[in-house]
Amino acid sequence: MLEAKGRFWDHAEFSKYIWVRKALPENTELVFLFANPSAPMPGAKRRKDGTKRSHAEWADSHNFRWFSEESIPNSWIDRGARETEEFKQRLELKEQE
Repeated sequence: MLEAKGRFWDHAEFSKYIWVRKALPENTELVFLFANPSAPMPGAKRRKDGTKRSHAEWADSHNFRWFSEESIPNSWIDRGARETEEFKQRLELKEQE
């Protein structure tokens, strides 16, 4: 099961996915597609190095597999979608950030 997330908004939202995974049938995996895996988690405290825990770090720490728009395997998506001007423009914007 692929869950596309722009971002988590609060503790209740990201905590529910741990329970969702437990309720899934044994042969079903919950995988996240993050718009911005490096976005900070809501309520995350600033570390000594100035960073905050990211969505990707949260997923890794809870053993969820995750992808970004750029890293999702081609076999999981419509390959033609990556050839559209809209996708190319979004990639350009992300590279400029």
